[in-house]
Amino acid sequence: MFYYLKKKVLLGLCVGALLGLMITTATEALAGVPQISAGRAHSITLDVYGAASAWGENLNGQGVAPVPATGYVRITAGSDHNLAIKADGTVVEWGLNVTAPPPPGFGLPLPTAKPVPLTGVIDVAGGALFSAALLDTYTVVAWGDNAAGQTNVPAGLTGVAAIAAGDAHILALKSNGTVVGWGDDTFSQATGGAALTGIVAVAAGSSHSLALKSDGTVVGWGDNTNGQTTIPTGLTGVMAIAANSQYSMALKSDGTVVVWGTSTGAVNVNVVP
Repeated sequence: MFYYLKKKVLLGLCVGALLGLMITTATEALAGVPQISAGRAHSITLDVYGAASAWGENLNGQGVAPVPATGYVRITAGSDHNLAIKADGTVVEWGLNVTAPPPPGFGLPLPTAKPVPLTGVIDVAGGALFSAALLDTYTVVAWGDNAAGQTNVPAGLTGVAAIAAGDAHILALKSNGTVVGWGDDTFSQATGGAALTGIVAVAAGSSHSLALKSDGTVVGWGDNTNGQTTIPTGLTGVMAIAANSQYSMALKSDGTVVVWGTSTGAVNVNVVP
């Protein structure tokens, strides 16, 4: 678990810088920031003192710091909401309310309620309209929109080491190096990695998924409309991965970042800074 989280923080620093250029620009220097995460049009950070900050689009309150602003050990951004784990293993959410009832008259299902109490949380993931948490029992809980079954955690799922959330699907990396996915499977983004082994990290974009193998190579599956699952030829030495809406990113052991797919203002990107 620590190995995964350590890599995620390293990638966050590099990916966050790129996303900051493509999505929004911070007004202050990001000194002393070990964690950073980006949503659809906002960014959040966590500094070495456990203080969270945010900027960018703020239509739902996602672009401002939570209340209280300190006392956190882990952060992540969903599309338009944020989650932060407190030192006591509880979770604070702010931004778009993913458990709010849908507008009447559309026949949409009611969202899944947030578990109460929710304690012992060691990792969190945010989707478009839902959230998920990994507990210290190495099991997963999820809440919010369930239109695609994304909050229906598979019965008997245990031994989970890490989680990732796309727009409407969830990936769970098990400690044995296999991947379990559920939720929206229109492009096989949830179940396309079921046969994989030797996986050490997972990432989820809107409708595609990535996995990092123990040999430093990357596997992708799901929606490939913009080439986001077409792994660049010869890509090796990868330490960490990230997936955004229509593009994918990999941090290599030499400190460079490779991007492929489509990003704002750049189509079919394959960049090695």
